[in-house]
Amino acid sequence: MGKALEKTDSVTVEVVGDRNLSMDEISVDVREGSHEEVYVGFEDESWLKRFADEHLMPNLGLVLLSGAYLFNSIMVVSTKVMETDPDKLKEDRIKPLQILVVRMVITYIGTLIYMYWKRDVIEHVPFGPPELRKWLLLRGCVGFFGVFGMYFSLMYLTISDAVLITFLSPSLTIILAWLILREKITRFEVMGSIISLFGVVLIVRPCFLFGARVNLSQINDHVETSNPQERLVATLVALLGVIGASCVYIIIRFIGNRAHAIMSVSYFSLVTTVVSLVGILTIPSIRFQIPSSLKEWLLFGNLGICGFIFQLLLTMGIQRERAGRGSLMQYVQLIYAIFWDVSIWKRWPSFWSWCGMVLIVGSTIWVVNIKNSLAAQKDTLHMQDLENIASRGDSLELEDLSD
Repeated sequence: MGKALEKTDSVTVEVVGDRNLSMDEISVDVREGSHEEVYVGFEDESWLKRFADEHLMPNLGLVLLSGAYLFNSIMVVSTKVMETDPDKLKEDRIKPLQILVVRMVITYIGTLIYMYWKRDVIEHVPFGPPELRKWLLLRGCVGFFGVFGMYFSLMYLTISDAVLITFLSPSLTIILAWLILREKITRFEVMGSIISLFGVVLIVRPCFLFGARVNLSQINDHVETSNPQERLVATLVALLGVIGASCVYIIIRFIGNRAHAIMSVSYFSLVTTVVSLVGILTIPSIRFQIPSSLKEWLLFGNLGICGFIFQLLLTMGIQRERAGRGSLMQYVQLIYAIFWDVSIWKRWPSFWSWCGMVLIVGSTIWVVNIKNSLAAQKDTLHMQDLENIASRGDSLELEDLSD
């Protein structure tokens, strides 16, 4: 805390604080001619500034990630509304591939603008380093399956169930890293993965385990399907998406910092656009549909804008936050998903979905905590070894001096 002495004609004013004050801000009641010292205090900072300095800025990465997942949830809601529009026949509703085309075209245009704007710091615009292009292309291909699995499952599952299945990705990524990258895997991680799979079984609720469904008339087919076969297919496609998302993590980890992060987003959006267009043109049951109402135009525009903001905030959050805390923020997606299910479709998760939620989220958090605990223990043992080596070195030096 700094101090400054400012002289007036009759008063020596001692200003205590870090902020520069003008004399107009200082008011003292001292008789003219005296030379008393007066301590001037500052008003307390506003609660908003204190809150920002003490809580917001130290956790800025978490705030950005929370905002990113909010925009992602809005994008998922827009997809669900278009895919299950009750005002249209099932064959006339907009399909996932067309939604992906619109979203990824807008995202790709955004990445191109950003890359050319920052081309002084981003090398090899727009296709990245030549030696990494095949890996970036592979990242785009597996990324397509990741996002398509999610979008397809939304036609038959509630948002909360579809999002919940994606939480299998961390467990599957650990297994793939062990198989492909030869990273170590613990028995706790294997146990967590098995428990998560039991959680998915509770979400699917197959008839051979749970028997025939009752009260099917109470199920709104616009929210989730009442057909067990459709529910099973949707879950299997969602699991394919989980595999794709896990492969994306492995490829990005392999690429590392050798290519700018925007290159990964660029290839992902470009490949997804091309594959989706090919699918629309070659699959007989799918035709390209132009939005027929203002609502659909707004939903399409929302998809592209929210998609780009999601990628931007996600990248900024990951850059500012530690991996452990950052990975746990993905679970706010479940809060958003339940909120949208309840507020828009008046649909609470079923009892078995709640049970599956507890198993999947609980096992994943348990695995992350165990992994962080083991890493901390390893670091502690390493520091103790270094201290022991240093102490032995000091004792040897003392022995040499005594000799």
